[in-house]
Amino acid sequence: MIAQRIIVFLGIVLSVLTAGLGSARADSVGKIETSYEVNVRGITVLDIKYTSESSAAGYRSQASIETRGVAAIFSDYRMKMAASGALVEGRTSPAQFKSRSEKKEKTKAVEVNWSQGAVSASETVKNPVTKAELDAAISAGVTDPLTAIFQIGSSPSGRPCQAVHRIFDGKEVFELRFSFQGEAVLDDSFPGAYHGKAFACRATYVPVAGRYATKFRKRNEEPPTYNVWLAPIGEGVAGESRLIPVRATGRLDGMKFEAYASRVKIDGRPFKTVSAIEN
Repeated sequence: MIAQRIIVFLGIVLSVLTAGLGSARADSVGKIETSYEVNVRGITVLDIKYTSESSAAGYRSQASIETRGVAAIFSDYRMKMAASGALVEGRTSPAQFKSRSEKKEKTKAVEVNWSQGAVSASETVKNPVTKAELDAAISAGVTDPLTAIFQIGSSPSGRPCQAVHRIFDGKEVFELRFSFQGEAVLDDSFPGAYHGKAFACRATYVPVAGRYATKFRKRNEEPPTYNVWLAPIGEGVAGESRLIPVRATGRLDGMKFEAYASRVKIDGRPFKTVSAIEN
């Protein structure tokens, strides 16, 4: 059985990475549509879809996560996320984040709002200790899962994935810690819509505050770590490198998984049409 929380972890990692496709200037306009398949032991167990649109008025993004095939029989799970905000001098300013999950006919909905520097969530934490930890962990720079890495383009040194982002999903505060591993080439032996040059990165999920974070510390668990490959698709209007995740590996409930981009469209065009890399 695939652990529900691990599914959400993976969905967030891929979704927030894709969010980085937003251009760095508020006057840019773009639409990104991405689909991913997640395989365990050669069987597709999870579908992830992502859409993002940005303009001078701001940005909107949506993501869905759904179990598939045999996995749906044992752990039927669906989740939808949506985020919106403003683009100010090339930087994102989150306004609202919503998520809705369904499992075994039970539905949970969460909403997070940012207003004048304050962050509020629809879900109330009853445990006073946990609530105090959450309040302390929600700093001014905390963002939502879909906005977190809206600017994942290359750093000034030319290497992506060199940042730590603190994220609040309405229930938990956690950090996604990224590190650059090196350059790679994905040849025809790799599944998916892209083959060519890629940047290998590592993403580590570290619980900070919330009910799961409390259990995590008591169990003295190791934080989940994923390997992610990003492909360059050209340059944004400000000359920054634009990247998209095309492959990810790690473990799901103790089992090795492989995720890959099965479909990508940039402004309505198939991924290979706008790819900066020739196969």
